[in-house]
Amino acid sequence: MTTDKDKQTPAISIVMPAYNAEMYIREAIDSVNCQSFPDFECIVVDDGSTDGTRDIIRAYDDKRMVLLENKHDFTASLNLGMDAARGRYIACMDADDIMHPDRLKIQFALMEAEPGITVCGTWMQHTGKGALPRGISGNISGLVEYPLLQFLKGNFMCHPTAMIRKDFLKENQLSYENYAYAEDYKLWTEIAKKGGTFYVESQPLLYCRISENQITNRKGEEQVKTSEKIVREVLLYLIEKNKKDLPELMSMFEAVEKLREKGMIPVRGVSDLFQKVFYSNKNRLLLV
Repeated sequence: MTTDKDKQTPAISIVMPAYNAEMYIREAIDSVNCQSFPDFECIVVDDGSTDGTRDIIRAYDDKRMVLLENKHDFTASLNLGMDAARGRYIACMDADDIMHPDRLKIQFALMEAEPGITVCGTWMQHTGKGALPRGISGNISGLVEYPLLQFLKGNFMCHPTAMIRKDFLKENQLSYENYAYAEDYKLWTEIAKKGGTFYVESQPLLYCRISENQITNRKGEEQVKTSEKIVREVLLYLIEKNKKDLPELMSMFEAVEKLREKGMIPVRGVSDLFQKVFYSNKNRLLLV
């Protein structure tokens, strides 16, 4: 294990934040080191762990491994790893998941063949206690049309499967923001607003561990609230983009919001209504 960066610029920078991950991080790192595509660096950002996570990382004698240390601040640790990345592409990874051996090779080939793709994700195979035998996560595949409309439905891009074109982030000055437990969802919507494109590979190229420590299980309620905030922001963004030709959209939103405040429409019902309007008229609207 070394903290010195190799002089040769890698094609891919894997960014893996880790917080008290001593139970699973060996499997995660070993799955990275077993990739059929070897031209990468793996930046592990220790997010203020209080267990043996850092010692495990330091034990690896591989010049492709880079250890960064940060106080416990997940969003800041993500950005620290992104800022340090030298590769053309940034591959996201969680410290308790496992990469399919060909994950990097397949995603790299897709990104190289299609320079217009900004973010490439994949489906996931669930593993661990509680995982169903054929528990594959993914309900969208191929090139995603109208990504902002898709993001109104929810976050279709599984963060630990994502590979991102770094130049796009740099040119548009994009980074993770403090959106508790939905930092990735917020980043995807900001990329979409800048005209970024999304592709989802239907092969499950990541084994996602199901455990009690998952954010979805521990902080599910907070994650839902943050996600609702992001959906509202996307909705208002699209209404603002189209206000010149369709000022009625804002009037409609204000009327529906009053009904929501009176408990007559659920929060999700507002975005559901506008989804139908937007999809029915997508050829008439500005959707970027």
